[in-house]
Amino acid sequence: MTVDVIGLDFAYKAQQEQRIIFSGATASFSPGRFYALMGPSGSGKTTLFRILARELEPDAGKIVIAGKDLASIPPRELRASVMCRIFQDYLLIPFLSPLDNLLLAAEITTGRSGKEDKKRALELLDRVGLIEHAYRNVDLLSGGEQQRVAIARALMGSARILLADEPTGALDRDNTEHIALLLADLAHEEGLIVIAGTHDSQFAAHADAIVRISEHQLILES
Repeated sequence: MTVDVIGLDFAYKAQQEQRIIFSGATASFSPGRFYALMGPSGSGKTTLFRILARELEPDAGKIVIAGKDLASIPPRELRASVMCRIFQDYLLIPFLSPLDNLLLAAEITTGRSGKEDKKRALELLDRVGLIEHAYRNVDLLSGGEQQRVAIARALMGSARILLADEPTGALDRDNTEHIALLLADLAHEEGLIVIAGTHDSQFAAHADAIVRISEHQLILES
């Protein structure tokens, strides 16, 4: 599964004015690789994620995922089996445990929450190093631990693309390092396409490649 951005145009429009974000932008993202998406504030990092998630429609161009036009993928299928997202704000349900947060995500995404889902949730919590906190209130976890819960929750479906919008923006240096290494491991060991928006060059140093937004283009830097 690859993600190909082809000739992407997008602009924000207000009355008689427009602000161009992308103009003929093209890029390709491959499985098993961790990409850092970089650029100044307002350059289009979040906009690209929102286009990929079908929250925004491009003005021209297209995005092709595994040979299939993104516009033809139903939103429910996209969320359940193609693409998942994490954010700077963890967006966990307070007063619930990490396990319950993951099971609730499974129920919302797939319409079910059974024994197999619980097994997968516990496996994911173990994968992100939080199995010992599976039944603890998420409000009692540190920021870095809560972000790891959010990563595990995002992976509850069968999605092969992980979008992370400023995932370490609210974390200290040690937790930033931990999350960067975890995202790299998920790409390399699980074969995911991981794209993380960031301003942090030390975080980006753990990526396999940097995709920089410059002059409305997506520029790949190895």
